[in-house]
Amino acid sequence: MKYMRFVVLISLFVLQFGVCTHAATPRVMLDDYKVKEGQVVSGKEFTLELTLKNYSAKQVKNIKVTISTENGDFVPAGSAGSEYIETIAAGETSKVSFKMKANDGLEEKSYKVNVVTDYENPSGYEYKSEESIFLPVELEQRLSVTDLFIDSESCVVGDTVEISASINNMGEGALYNVMVSVEGDNIVETDSYVGTIEKGKSGNLDLLTKADVVTQGEHTKNKLVIEYENKARESLTQEMEIDFIVGVPVYENLEKIKEGNDSSVVWKNTAKVIGILMVIAVVGYLLYRRRKRKQRILDEFVG
Repeated sequence: MKYMRFVVLISLFVLQFGVCTHAATPRVMLDDYKVKEGQVVSGKEFTLELTLKNYSAKQVKNIKVTISTENGDFVPAGSAGSEYIETIAAGETSKVSFKMKANDGLEEKSYKVNVVTDYENPSGYEYKSEESIFLPVELEQRLSVTDLFIDSESCVVGDTVEISASINNMGEGALYNVMVSVEGDNIVETDSYVGTIEKGKSGNLDLLTKADVVTQGEHTKNKLVIEYENKARESLTQEMEIDFIVGVPVYENLEKIKEGNDSSVVWKNTAKVIGILMVIAVVGYLLYRRRKRKQRILDEFVG
């Protein structure tokens, strides 16, 4: 009987102890994470910042944070893949950063990163938490513009200007929805859709615009604006300056000449009319004198 009471008491003690131990177990968990550069690019280094939070009611200490990937997709750059935090107070957070490098040849997709956190409570008992995050990898986007041709580097207001070029994909991934526009001080803003340009390929630009403002000074500010998207449909932009002179239209000078010619014609016509009127007046005057003379002779003969 005494033995049974002893067993019961021991059982109750263990049960109570176990409940207390469970209730006192600290919880350190990943609260947030970010890539400081904004994105992970295949073949490039990046900085992963983790934010850990102590959700327990007591301080934790000797925190060791280790990150790894299943296939070694990301490798440490200048560190061993582990960082140490001395303490995190109850309810507080702490940040830790890892300098990493994404291996060359990674595809455009999300890669799993394992985060293991080892820590102790104030009494020195050891605990461990394991979590996972997923980081999307993007391929480097890079393009160049070659074979730029402007049909007339010296044109006048009102002229149609043709601009052609090759848009070359020099990066690791495709360039989606490539759109090229021309804008600036001297030309009408116009755009042209090129489409998707695969890795190592080129797209052809053939764009028509119009010169609308006479160039003032030695330099103009006109440019090509190339907009495109990556696989994640994020918009990217690259600009290229173009320069050409827009002059005064020839027809304006011709109008001035025409206006001058019109004035001279009017004066010439006016002079002709005046000359004709003077001739008529002289002839009339002579006829009048002749008639008067004849009349005077006739009167003298009759008288």
